[in-house]
Amino acid sequence: MKEAPHQRYIAAGALLLIIALAAVIGNVESTTSFRVCFGALLLICCVAQLKVAIDLYKNRSNLSLQLFQPGCLSMFVTSGAVATITSFLFAFPEYDATCALRQPIILTCITLMGNLLIARAWRIGCIISSAATFAASSDNKVDTARVFRSAVVNVLSRLSHWGRHVGSCGKAGSNTGIRKTITFADSIFVAVVLLVPQLVLQIVNLSLPSVRMESVQKILEGEGQYTCESKAAGSYFLIVGIVLASTPFGVSLLINVKTDGIPDNFRELDEIIASIAASFRVLVTTLPTVGLIGQMQPHARAYLLAASVLSFVLPLFHNIAQVRLKTVARVSANSKQRHSIRKSIRRLARRFSGPGSPSPSRNRKVGDDLQILKAADETAVMGKMFETMGSTSKAVAMNRDILTLFKAEEDFSWETGFTSSEIDSLGPKSLIIVVKTLIGSTRLWHSTFYSNSLNEEAKRRGIKCCMDALHIFDKAPAKKHLSDRSVVFPGYSLMNVIAKSMPYTPPNNKPREEFEETLAENFVKEACYQQYHQCRALAFQADILRRHGEYEGALLVINKMKSIYNPQLHSRAILKEYVTDSCSEIVAVSTFWLHHFGRNDEALRLCDELIETMLPEIEATELVTKLTLLTPICRVLANQRQTSTAKKALELFRKHVADPAAVAGNKAHPSVTTLAPPIVIMLKCYSSGGEAYADLNGDIAYMLNRKDPDWTEMASVSYFDAAWSTMCAETCLCLAKITGCNNLQDKSSAIIKEGLKCLDKSAQTLVKKDGKIVSQMAHSYYLQILSELENISAPV
Repeated sequence: MKEAPHQRYIAAGALLLIIALAAVIGNVESTTSFRVCFGALLLICCVAQLKVAIDLYKNRSNLSLQLFQPGCLSMFVTSGAVATITSFLFAFPEYDATCALRQPIILTCITLMGNLLIARAWRIGCIISSAATFAASSDNKVDTARVFRSAVVNVLSRLSHWGRHVGSCGKAGSNTGIRKTITFADSIFVAVVLLVPQLVLQIVNLSLPSVRMESVQKILEGEGQYTCESKAAGSYFLIVGIVLASTPFGVSLLINVKTDGIPDNFRELDEIIASIAASFRVLVTTLPTVGLIGQMQPHARAYLLAASVLSFVLPLFHNIAQVRLKTVARVSANSKQRHSIRKSIRRLARRFSGPGSPSPSRNRKVGDDLQILKAADETAVMGKMFETMGSTSKAVAMNRDILTLFKAEEDFSWETGFTSSEIDSLGPKSLIIVVKTLIGSTRLWHSTFYSNSLNEEAKRRGIKCCMDALHIFDKAPAKKHLSDRSVVFPGYSLMNVIAKSMPYTPPNNKPREEFEETLAENFVKEACYQQYHQCRALAFQADILRRHGEYEGALLVINKMKSIYNPQLHSRAILKEYVTDSCSEIVAVSTFWLHHFGRNDEALRLCDELIETMLPEIEATELVTKLTLLTPICRVLANQRQTSTAKKALELFRKHVADPAAVAGNKAHPSVTTLAPPIVIMLKCYSSGGEAYADLNGDIAYMLNRKDPDWTEMASVSYFDAAWSTMCAETCLCLAKITGCNNLQDKSSAIIKEGLKCLDKSAQTLVKKDGKIVSQMAHSYYLQILSELENISAPV
């Protein structure tokens, strides 16, 4: 690692100061004068540290500083300040109390500093990435450091889990989010637990007279000199204490090694190494000098011992804590600079708007100002950090700051967006940033909405951001300068998700069908030069046609997509770019269309093709994609009314969806935990051949007592061409047939009533107030199940 020049200057200056002051102090006769000067020097250092600690705490709400956990940093600096002022006790060797206390306090404070470095690195790693990612190195090689790092992280996570368990009095609790929620209290708990060995050692040290440091008077050169000493065992306690104090810094170096998924901004490896290096340069001077002078110069000895402590505390204080405050100041300065930049651009715009002046929309320098692009990049990094940490509201605030950079007059507003002149003034790079930021904001607003479905503002703003991104990209003159237009493709995909899952109003009151078909055509046209993007665009187009009831047209588009789509080449790339593989999903749902239209042999062949070629390409953790893929396949197989095909469907669904979801527990996606159980029950019924099976009563109880979220109805129509209540009614129908054939009339009656209740909900879902049918295929399926249920319920 190449050391920064200022680090060398700090180390060299510290050495010169120590040597000069040591020489002066060695000639000071008055103990009082020495203690006054020595105390003043330590007090200045302590006050400087405490000021930074207070500033960190006062600025704890600053978005830039929050990324670096100001609470832990403030404790880190305060601990160093305590160690600094405790060094003053080296000047009082004539008192037993000062001799006994200085070692335990200093070693405990330094140990706590190292523990806080560990806790901060562990917390940010757990928040940003999974344990597997956090424990992985930047390459795929298995090395010793990787193994140890993984072991350390696992131990710290177990400590935190144990602390939560104890704190909740043994009550079960789990994190249902994708990211681990590691709080400030968790990190402090870990730091304190790691401090226990040092605390125990120092308490024993203070408690046992045989090892405790005591004041001893010695006659040196005819004069009485006081020194702090202990019996032989005391030196062993000192050595063990030093080892315990230095170990956390070694562990923190290990955790801060470059790791996939952890941004460099969060790693403090370079800062810790620089601090240790600076400390080492001082210690190689001070410690040998202490040994040489022995008890001859008590003032110099005290100063050199204090300098040894400061050589460790002060570099860490500067490199890790003080630098963070400078970062806050720099970001604030950048904010003012960005405001100044916007003013300059406005002046340019007014100048361009004068008679005979060229239009600003034709001057690319206005849109692609390098200072604005740099400021946008810096803010985007901060926003991404907040997003990966799960701080959605702060990430949204960062995105708003980015978009404000490209406004001509006022700050960006989610409601008003950009004017036509502002869109015209965007350069190619500016266009990419604006579109990318709006699409990212769509995801953030949707995340907010899905966490609280009553938040209509988040829902509205998410839709508006996505529409704005597509509109800006379509209308901006700078678009013609872009050879790679993939930046807008996720916007098309998100718009498809919006169209499938929630009501919205297209811009300019355009008919919804026309708006969606135009979107699909534009997506296909823009993506024609990149295969996996083109596959996704064709899947989008087929999905739009299917939602508009044009199934034959959708099947033609799917056949065209299949001629390009190669699961081995494209599936994972699509998953990475678009979160789900919509290509395999649309092919899977088309199997039920074929079955519905009487093309059963084609449907079965396509099911086999999906199982053999597409299913293996989906990662085991992608349970939502597997659920979406296997549900229509299993429906087709179950509807063959053959026990063998139903058993095959049940085995597939259990292996790829139900069993992994059971292992994941509350960490599995809500759509999987909600939809999987009724589907499994339905498949078990078809597989039983009409006979009662082992857990029949439990399945009946589940269907009678389940509570389905509201979103399941239309989501099921959008993805499976069936209302979720209708699918539950089919499950009830299957259970009713089994109970009716096995003399369980009371249970049969209850489950039939539940099925009819589900179908009442289906009718409300599938038929609008004006009599218009939402989905012809879903309605046909509803009528089929209704007819069968009414037939078996007639005698009741």
